[in-house]
Amino acid sequence: MALFALLIVWSCDNGFADVDVIDTPPTLDLGSITSGTTEGEDFRIEIEVSDGIDGSSISALSNLNYSITRDGENVTSGSEELTGDNQTVTIEIPGGFEAGEYNLDVTVTDTNGNESSDNVSFTVSSATPAFDISGVWSLEPVAGSLKVGPAPGSSEWYQISDADVALRDCFYDDTYTFNTDGSFEIEMGESTWLETWQGVDADRCGTPVAPFDGAGTYSYTYTSTELTLIGEGAHVGLAKVNNEGEISQGAAVADQITYTIAEQTQDGDTRRMTLRIEAGDGVWWDFLLISGEAGEDPEPASDVAGDWQMEPVAGAFSVGPNPGSTEFFSSSADDVTTRACFFDDVYTFGADGSFSIEMGDQTWLESWQGVDSDSCGTPVAPHDGSGDYSFEFDGETLRLIGEGAHVALPKVVNGGELPNVDVPDDVTYQVASLTDEDGVRRMTLHIEIQDEIWWTFKLISE
Repeated sequence: MALFALLIVWSCDNGFADVDVIDTPPTLDLGSITSGTTEGEDFRIEIEVSDGIDGSSISALSNLNYSITRDGENVTSGSEELTGDNQTVTIEIPGGFEAGEYNLDVTVTDTNGNESSDNVSFTVSSATPAFDISGVWSLEPVAGSLKVGPAPGSSEWYQISDADVALRDCFYDDTYTFNTDGSFEIEMGESTWLETWQGVDADRCGTPVAPFDGAGTYSYTYTSTELTLIGEGAHVGLAKVNNEGEISQGAAVADQITYTIAEQTQDGDTRRMTLRIEAGDGVWWDFLLISGEAGEDPEPASDVAGDWQMEPVAGAFSVGPNPGSTEFFSSSADDVTTRACFFDDVYTFGADGSFSIEMGDQTWLESWQGVDSDSCGTPVAPHDGSGDYSFEFDGETLRLIGEGAHVALPKVVNGGELPNVDVPDDVTYQVASLTDEDGVRRMTLHIEIQDEIWWTFKLISE
């Protein structure tokens, strides 16, 4: 009996090097994921780890390591030091993950170097955004509904004009349908807008060309910040634009495209959504979509009497080869801030035919006015608002009379741009539109400075 007891002691005492000791690896039990299977939700899982009976002296828990991967790429990882023989470890990831398929790998070791591993796969589903995009959408047929520039939301390189909207009516009647089952459809009819990279002789309306003809099977995923279209040929706006670049510039046709949701609004039954995409490094496109009726056009206004300013929006002033076009230049949303001293200038048309300009202490100056660089500065005569001016308006043209009288850019006059021509005694603009909507009046002016060079100015009176 004494010998038997001694043998038992030897088998449990790791201090006896000449006695074989059985030291099994630790165990771990991956519990259920209690939070984080919806995108943006805090991720949480509890893991039970054990290295035997509490108080045993063979070994103890040492540490736990974990990693979470998606498509073989590490998303996050971490470790935790352990003590004792039994412990509950909680892994928490604030903010959770984007929608997708993930894998959690866990390894636990003891003080003798033994280890055990386990893993679990899990799916993070898309959060249901508050804004519902299901239904039929199209590009809104307005100037600026598609534009591109070097920064998000900018339009320095191109912004579609009213004239181009009319020219591309075969494109603006294309529809994009987001079904509630996650499928996506494109309907172009018999004609859409084609560009030369699609094999046509010139940019024009024509029969849709595969794979951008709407004949594919497409789906979509949608979060509050992103929209992903899945399937070769799936797109909104311009088919050539994807996340890698523009197909016309050598980019490959994509199997899926992800757009950033820049803005979403709803007014009654009318929804609008601006989708933004970086087509390669530093090339940002915006597409403005609409679902539902845009509403009735504003009522025409009959006179210009009152105070007016440049409307503080992208495209407030632009220039191109046709009335309303923007090919040569179009002001950006950033210009509204940079040129705040210009957008606060006030142009007043009196009921008695008088005209005045109030610029305050500063307005926007250009180098031809004697400053070192284009910037805000003290108004320079004769374009400082100090003259005696009048105006004539016949419903189609607006004539400002008096040296220095102008709206918007003072350099823009009939027949040229200052300082290449003399300061005229009067300037005549074509009134392209004059509307009144709930007391807010808007006016668009065109002026041709020479053959096929047209400036456009958009003003507002509230």
